[in-house]
Amino acid sequence: MKTIVINASPRKKWNTAEIMQSAQKGAESVGAETKYVNLYDLSFKGCRSCLVCKLKDKTKGKCYWRDDLSPLIEEILDSDALLIGSPIYFGEPTSEFRALVERLIFCLLSYDDGSSYFTGK
Repeated sequence: MKTIVINASPRKKWNTAEIMQSAQKGAESVGAETKYVNLYDLSFKGCRSCLVCKLKDKTKGKCYWRDDLSPLIEEILDSDALLIGSPIYFGEPTSEFRALVERLIFCLLSYDDGSSYFTGK
């Protein structure tokens, strides 16, 4: 089982990081292959609405924008489990967390027929 563990906190050694590292150890203790990512180490932006992922001749469920987040999105889609931890600032998760989710989800949804990557339609 492949598990991606993401620390979406700007602090690499504080509470959220400690929790996510414990989660990684827990996953490994039951045999999971894990990858730990400090999201703030990557250089990326949210979805740029380039719409390449919506073209009919392109593979569904793929973000075509290339930056540090691109390989992580592909690894997430190939994984069996995803664990993300984020502190809450002003009642919301961090901006990097939101940018990751925006990029991850937008490429999975179709404008054409209401299908998505998740349903396989």
